[in-house]
Amino acid sequence: MADMPHVRRCPVCHGELAASLRSVFCSDRCRRIDLSRWLSEEYRIHGGEGEGEGTLVHSRETGEGGDS
Repeated sequence: MADMPHVRRCPVCHGELAASLRSVFCSDRCRRIDLSRWLSEEYRIHGGEGEGEGTLVHSRETGEGGDS
C-alpha cells in the first residue's frame, strides 16, 4: 500500500492548503483571526516546570479568562 501524502490544514478554518502555498494559513482572513486570538490572549503557552511546559492551549478549552 502506498503512503498517502500528508494533507496540510489551516489551523483556523481547517481547510486544506494547496501544496504550493508557503503560509500555514489558507487566507489573509484566517491569518488575521489567528493574530486576533493571540492579541486577545485566547491562546496561551503554558510555562514553568512539569508535563505541560511549553504547550499551546486555547483559553476556551481550559475555562480560563473570558467570561469571568
